[in-house]
Amino acid sequence: MVKKVQSREKDKLRRAAAPKQGPGLKSAKARNKRDPVDIIEQTNEGRDQELVPIRHSRMMVSAFTFYRGAAAVMANDLAIEPNSGITVQCCGDCHILNFGAFATPERNVIVDFNDFDETHPAPFEWDLKRLAASLVLAANSVGMSARSGEKAAFELTRWYQREMAKHAKERLLDVWFSRLDFQTFIDNVTKKEDRKRTIKNLTKELIKSSPDVLHQKLTERKAGSWRFKEMPPLLYHVQDIEMKNVRKAFDLYLQSLSADRQSLLRHFEIADIARKVVGTGSVGTYCGVLLLVSGNDDSLILQVKESRQSVFEPYLGASEFENHGQRVVIGQKIMQSASDMFLGWTTGQRGRHYYVRQLRDVKMSPNPAMWNKSALLDIAMFAGKVLAKAHAKSGSAAAITEYVGPSENFAASMTKYALSYAEQTDSDYRRFVEACRSRRLPTEASFVG
Repeated sequence: MVKKVQSREKDKLRRAAAPKQGPGLKSAKARNKRDPVDIIEQTNEGRDQELVPIRHSRMMVSAFTFYRGAAAVMANDLAIEPNSGITVQCCGDCHILNFGAFATPERNVIVDFNDFDETHPAPFEWDLKRLAASLVLAANSVGMSARSGEKAAFELTRWYQREMAKHAKERLLDVWFSRLDFQTFIDNVTKKEDRKRTIKNLTKELIKSSPDVLHQKLTERKAGSWRFKEMPPLLYHVQDIEMKNVRKAFDLYLQSLSADRQSLLRHFEIADIARKVVGTGSVGTYCGVLLLVSGNDDSLILQVKESRQSVFEPYLGASEFENHGQRVVIGQKIMQSASDMFLGWTTGQRGRHYYVRQLRDVKMSPNPAMWNKSALLDIAMFAGKVLAKAHAKSGSAAAITEYVGPSENFAASMTKYALSYAEQTDSDYRRFVEACRSRRLPTEASFVG
């Protein structure tokens, strides 16, 4: 009984320290003073400067694409606001396009978050705020009404509350092993035409992700050996890579895997390595693809992504893991229901950190261009469920449930925050575009008017 009283008193203190209203006057003023372009420039340090213009050009497309590439800007803003004090493993870059469907090692298709480059322990609401604001911005980017984005942010938060309350009553092991399968998502899609379109998109993704299709699209046989095709500027060979160093890094990667996975991969030989430009926020960091071929010409393509400091670390302290690839892998395994069977980490010759996974394993993300009002709310509902499950795996479901309460007040405050931050992002985006057009930030020539 004493422990329960103490817990309730702590939760009261948390509420006092972090009221559920949106951003306060002090934090809003601080956001207006900082320069988002300065922060973007800081995140460009250490990147391949030849690829940075591609990053800026992708971010210039809309306020939403800017938002996706500017996780560091929002991390700065979240850090100056009061917080709940309830820490969970957070995604770190929790926007709606990092939510989607993918295949488990057992080849079942589930719905979950699928990008954890910025994962780090943080106040639970940091993920929720970023996800809610992303729904508003995504809706705005395809011409949906402001009211649609507002409703989506509200529904996201209400479903997060409901699911968290459910998880608070469950055994932690049951929460840990729970998953949301793709068929359940389909069954909950409101409109029949949306269900048909989603099933059709999954079928296409299943075909695209098959080993035969990937092999045909990305590789070719030259002088009796399999190699990646040259498809610059998005896929190309780097001349100064020494294969002996690649093999050393690969051996370190194998050590991060379980013995059975090591045994499986030792049947393959490294046939080729190439650089592949992906994503928006990752452009300019090293991302490569590794072609593995077995004795009977069976092939496997792995993606190797550079891991740098999480955008949360400057404000919340350094990761407990010395290798940022390990930080990503462990964070992903904590939050996801099931992870890529080849997910591991390594260190390169120059001391850079990397994580490794399959290039594509039936990954399908939402496409805002195909949304209607009903589809937007369906996605918001499921995203709320998925995020609640991911956060509940940290063991704080009861504390979060008591903090957010059962009423609509918390959802209303998160919605208010999402709308406010979407406006802030529009302002930041205009300043970013101005910096690109003035040549302060380099872009591809075709993107500058």
